[in-house]
Amino acid sequence: MADQSQADNPQKKSRYERVKEILDDAQGDANPSYQGHKRFWNLPLEEFLNVTIYGVRMIASEGDTGVCDEVMQPAAHSCCGSDAESAVPAADTSITEPSCCGSESAAHPEMKPSRGRGAASGLIKGLKGEFPFDGTQFPRLPWSGNAVGASDILFIESWIDDGCPATDEPTASSARVNQPLIMARAQGHEEHPLSTKSINEFSSEAGKTKVRKNIECLTADELERFRHVVQVMKCYDKFSRYDQRSFRYWADIHANNCQHGWEQFLSWHRMYLYYFEQQMQDIDATVTLPYWDWTLYKDNVMASIQDMDQTSHVKGQDNGTVPKAYRCWVDETMLTNLSGKIPDDYLTKLKLVEGKLFSSGNRLYREVNITYGEKMWDDLIMNELQRVNPLWNRNRWPGGNADLVFETYPTHEDIQNILKIPSFFNFGSGPSSNHFFGAVENIHNLIHNFSAGVNPNFGLPGEQQYGDMQAAGTTARDPIFWGHHSNVDRLWSQWQGLHPGADPDDPTDVLAPWPNSVQDVLTISDLGYEYMKSSYLFETNNALAIARFKSARADVHPAVLAKHSHAEIRIHKVQYSVAGGAFIRVFLNQPDANAATPIRGNDHFVTQLSTFSGNCIGGPGHCDVPPESRRKYDMRPRHRKTPGNFRIDATEAIRKLSEQGETGFQVTLVVLDIDGTPKPNALWMDAVSLNFKD
Repeated sequence: MADQSQADNPQKKSRYERVKEILDDAQGDANPSYQGHKRFWNLPLEEFLNVTIYGVRMIASEGDTGVCDEVMQPAAHSCCGSDAESAVPAADTSITEPSCCGSESAAHPEMKPSRGRGAASGLIKGLKGEFPFDGTQFPRLPWSGNAVGASDILFIESWIDDGCPATDEPTASSARVNQPLIMARAQGHEEHPLSTKSINEFSSEAGKTKVRKNIECLTADELERFRHVVQVMKCYDKFSRYDQRSFRYWADIHANNCQHGWEQFLSWHRMYLYYFEQQMQDIDATVTLPYWDWTLYKDNVMASIQDMDQTSHVKGQDNGTVPKAYRCWVDETMLTNLSGKIPDDYLTKLKLVEGKLFSSGNRLYREVNITYGEKMWDDLIMNELQRVNPLWNRNRWPGGNADLVFETYPTHEDIQNILKIPSFFNFGSGPSSNHFFGAVENIHNLIHNFSAGVNPNFGLPGEQQYGDMQAAGTTARDPIFWGHHSNVDRLWSQWQGLHPGADPDDPTDVLAPWPNSVQDVLTISDLGYEYMKSSYLFETNNALAIARFKSARADVHPAVLAKHSHAEIRIHKVQYSVAGGAFIRVFLNQPDANAATPIRGNDHFVTQLSTFSGNCIGGPGHCDVPPESRRKYDMRPRHRKTPGNFRIDATEAIRKLSEQGETGFQVTLVVLDIDGTPKPNALWMDAVSLNFKD
């Protein structure tokens, strides 16, 4: 009874009851032992949540995402041989095992890899036919029953992700927004809410250029996705010599091929980041490389160095700071995992700083008065810190001599002066005939040394003297490397916009080890990305004409408002309208704007747009929105009715409103006919976004 639909009835079953029903139906008349638990899903809920069958926990513990389980599993032996013959214990030898030589034991063909507590649960792995329930050790769940359909597996997985509730609280499902509300939004009577999707999730679905954002401005979901991808890549590091999916594989490319001190410094690293980012997007298509804007942290860096040099017996070591996303902290799962493995007094001390952020592991140790040097305990603690935050690196001690750092750490003004340099070679680095470090590479070198720092524990067995970022051979092993170089690439992109045509003089040179040449990397949009400090997305129903659009308020980060070079409103995927041309007036923080709202002398008015369309001259469907996908060998040009986009400069309007104390912004669109009256049937679109650039 896979994928059975739920009929609406006055006494609707809870999700928990539905989970039991799905599993009972799939189990059918068979009653395998399941190591004495029988139909374990029918046990009292508390017992069900703790059932372990042959060493596999059916419902993962809270906080367990099992991200490395598949990668770190023992090498699978073919069940066509003898290794798998004893996989199912004697109590369940009546189970009919499908052969993994055929298609029956393959992972569920309709299911994509997922993450979270549900995905880490043995029950979900078993229903999907994932290791160890892929025939190598055990058959797919339920044993001797029928396979559960994809949608029902997702239903159970979602229930686990939501904490396995016994009863359901009423929820407002976005999928069941009532029709009056949809119409009210299209008419501008109700607000379009801030989308739960990231801008890159929307861009990925729409096949649009993706955004590399300031790491300080990532949403919680965007940061979690980025961390997840890095963690998955690190799971493959034991295969790094040959496996391009591993984090270490890409780090070692820098060790063997990096270009510094001449004109390929910028172009080679742009290509390097591009290939690494593509590998990341094989895991999660919405993830891009965020950038670390060094200037944003100058005041914090200086304050940290001054403060720590006053309290430390050794000055100039491990005294700087890095963005919060790259720091380490202790969480509850870490404490649970370390319980019984490290001394009790260590555990008690670590609990005192649970949730507090540290720029290095050494500083965490100092805070709780744990002496570094007990390798067995150190490795356990450091490995857990790495699990908690895959962007943290054990071999990073940011800081340095105060005079050196104070003199050269870049300010916003320093960067603006560098961007004014007209010569590519003086900005980037010198030509092949005259090697020298350009201005941006000079600052790049400083940040490498600063973020690496000196190891306070150098001299102990196995301890290196400097952080990974200090040497070309190890630098890319530190995840902060990628944020650092994304920022370097961003600055080059900004410089290109200010100095069009001032390119390196080696356009046909190949950027080894890749087949691409310098000319292939000169335009970042051709590589599928752009840089954005922060972005706010409001999706619309593209099946309804928008008579008037009103967004919810987007509260903008103070750092974004304080420093941005450009603010922009985008209207995404505007469809061709057979109703004829129209005008679109754009307002900020004037949610009641309408056809009669004044535009002259109005600080809330941004601009007025014009659309160009009219009656359709072809047969039925001639002017419909074309399909987004194209056949592989379709070489025809872009379809004439492909939806277009508007980009609206809102910099001046944002500035004026910010000076009046505004920190949040609403976008309003008013659609008008040529005679100035409202036009309710002229604008179909997918979304509106408000964007800020550095």
